[in-house]
Amino acid sequence: MAQSLNWQQAYARLERARRALEAGGDLSPEEVRRILRDRAVALARPLEEAPTPAEVLELLLFSLGGGRYAVETAHVLEAVPLRELTPVPCTPPVILGVINHRGRILPVLDFRRLFESAGQGVTEGSRVVVVETGGMTSGIYADAVAGTVRIAAHELAPPPAGPAGGRQGFIRGVTGDMVAVLDVQALGQDPRIVVNEEVA
Repeated sequence: MAQSLNWQQAYARLERARRALEAGGDLSPEEVRRILRDRAVALARPLEEAPTPAEVLELLLFSLGGGRYAVETAHVLEAVPLRELTPVPCTPPVILGVINHRGRILPVLDFRRLFESAGQGVTEGSRVVVVETGGMTSGIYADAVAGTVRIAAHELAPPPAGPAGGRQGFIRGVTGDMVAVLDVQALGQDPRIVVNEEVA
């Protein structure tokens, strides 16, 4: 960690050096002034800043359709048991239904359909990860929640290559433990999640 410069000590050292140089008599007054000026410039340079710590991501881990996923806890409000899910007609397949969460009706998104993962329907002990991004609150269906973990942002590997429009566009990166970190903002902006209010 960088330390502050003690200017009083610095000036005292310069004065001692000036006296020593003048007493020696080997250098011209111009050379003495040049040396002192160079030293003053060197001492006046700002101290090197301490290196900034690497960005750390705190992630909530959950399982879904045989895969392991995570979202940044900065977007997570809470994880709650899935109860009283109500299907809604005229909604995209990715919307599993809605729940009443603390007096608010929240859509529950089932990314197994979007990611073409295994498993359908609601399993016993399933959870809803309530997330908020861009002023919108929604729930993400999860088979189970495993807890939180902290990793350095630079440890995320890019998502594996895949076809355009696939799930890679929703994945920020992959951890060393092969956990796919979801990009919640990209998920919320996908047109496949927009509800079509027109009834055929």
